[in-house]
Amino acid sequence: MYPSNRTIDEWLVTLNKRILVAIALLFLISGCTQLSVISDDSPGPSNTTGSAADQQQVSGAVRPSDPDAGLPGENQSRDITVAVTEKEGSELATILRDESSVLPARDSYDWESTTAKVSPRSDIENETQQRSVLALCTEIGNKLGSVSVADCLAQNLVFGGAFTVQSRPIVIKDFLPEGDASEKPRILIMGGIHGDEYSSISIMFKWMALLADSNNKDFHWRFAPTVNPDGLLDGQAIRQNANGVDLNRNFPSDDWQDLAQYYWKNTTSGNPRRFPGDFPASEPEVQWVVEQINTFKPDVIVSVHAPYHLLDYDGPPEPPQKIGELHLHLLGVYPGSLGNYAGINLGIPVITMELPSAGIMPNNDQILKMWNDLLEWLYEHHES
Repeated sequence: MYPSNRTIDEWLVTLNKRILVAIALLFLISGCTQLSVISDDSPGPSNTTGSAADQQQVSGAVRPSDPDAGLPGENQSRDITVAVTEKEGSELATILRDESSVLPARDSYDWESTTAKVSPRSDIENETQQRSVLALCTEIGNKLGSVSVADCLAQNLVFGGAFTVQSRPIVIKDFLPEGDASEKPRILIMGGIHGDEYSSISIMFKWMALLADSNNKDFHWRFAPTVNPDGLLDGQAIRQNANGVDLNRNFPSDDWQDLAQYYWKNTTSGNPRRFPGDFPASEPEVQWVVEQINTFKPDVIVSVHAPYHLLDYDGPPEPPQKIGELHLHLLGVYPGSLGNYAGINLGIPVITMELPSAGIMPNNDQILKMWNDLLEWLYEHHES
């Protein structure tokens, strides 16, 4: 006996509904698992900070007069391309596909505290985004010798509201002050704007741990430990993001339209490591920082880089003369730089710490000294 037409119709309706649900779920998850890689034939750097391949030591005694001229031995002609493939993908995508082997079970991780500060959304989307944060910690811990997966997870980082070119989350950690947060100074502190400056990311985790162990509740801190995770994690670490753009030349400073492309072509001879992008704030990572400045409204911005071994400053008040062993040495501003945009155009104090080495962390005494000196200047600045 053959099924009736009515039975067939009911079966088709049920099948169509199931297909639509499956498509919806795949569409939701795809926001975190976009499969794209940067093509790079050279091997990635060692994961052990302090190894010969990973040190990238540049002496602080000799500094180029113009950092945009590049460091000795720097690859000035490297082309950056992006390829999309069905068979390969970022390590993040691989982790998400096999998350049960690398991510904490729901009952072993503080899911509620890490999702509480994220804007309201569906439970499925919330959990998917938070799992992308946990997957990012796995990638970071496997890449950096001085930050383990456990170190990263211990900070309970949260999704910051945006994804990178390669669909990695930009993550944050807020440390709230006592009393009314709206009346306390807000500090935005960022590392890893350049993906190959390992120490600028690692030191964020050291300072977050110091702050978590202290009783300092006088400021509202927002940490963004790795603003450019694609540059760090896609194969060999690079300065730029996945589109080959130097994020610190892509900010929408007032002089970007007139000078950014001209400066890149004539001062840096078209060095791809300094490519400012095709238009200001073209990159999702820069758009995210601009949005943080507009919504978080920081009173001070701290940006950590390497390896020029100095302290730079842009903005209206009196700068610190030194932080730790980093002494004030004003570099000036460049079209599209954060200091130009936030410090000069918006009038927000921007402290730029250039650590002595991109691949070797300062010792523990220096990490603590820099942190205490930064706090001392913030108190003085706030009181004035």
